[in-house]
Amino acid sequence: MSTTTPTAAQRAARDVAAALAPSAEHLAPAVTCYELDELLDLFVATGHEAAAARWIEFHDGGKECEGHTVPDAPAPAPVTPPAPAAAERPLHAASGEHTPEPGTEYPFSVSDIVRAVSALLGDTWMAKSTGTWGTTGTLSGPFIGDFAFETDYESDLNMSFSRYTDDNWPQTPTLPDGFEAYDEGVYLVGASASDGLEHLAGKYAAAVRAITGT
Repeated sequence: MSTTTPTAAQRAARDVAAALAPSAEHLAPAVTCYELDELLDLFVATGHEAAAARWIEFHDGGKECEGHTVPDAPAPAPVTPPAPAAAERPLHAASGEHTPEPGTEYPFSVSDIVRAVSALLGDTWMAKSTGTWGTTGTLSGPFIGDFAFETDYESDLNMSFSRYTDDNWPQTPTLPDGFEAYDEGVYLVGASASDGLEHLAGKYAAAVRAITGT
């Protein structure tokens, strides 16, 4: 059963009731009927039903007093049951098809990788999503040339770029381990989403530094 921490007002009410409960013989004769009714409610609400009966016994309300009874204890506040846990989606459909929860099999997009690379390269670089659904992105920095990220039909994560004389990039850069060049740029062999966003961003940031000579 769950418990609820009492508020400051509730704690104060309990303290007052506990202090007054044993004083029926001395104080009850002096209170008015209205005051007694208020005290009876307080006693019952704080669990002092026996004290409420004793205060009624010693109360002297005069000829106009119509008598008092111990009030019923307040009904407990309804407890809202917790919402049932959502049923877990099966990893495989009846046909055997793999059916993971949306966003779990591919937790980030190509444009997320581009933004992570930009963050690693520093404030002079900027990332931009250039395709629908975050499937492509562009990385630009303090150069004329920029870098375009996309996946090809073989699922390689390609980073293409164009060279400009004024950028003065190395002609034959030493690429980080795992990278291979193709006609328009470079790609990390065997890269996949399972490698993780941080790992991929670090590898491609290193490739950008090698290509630009920074």
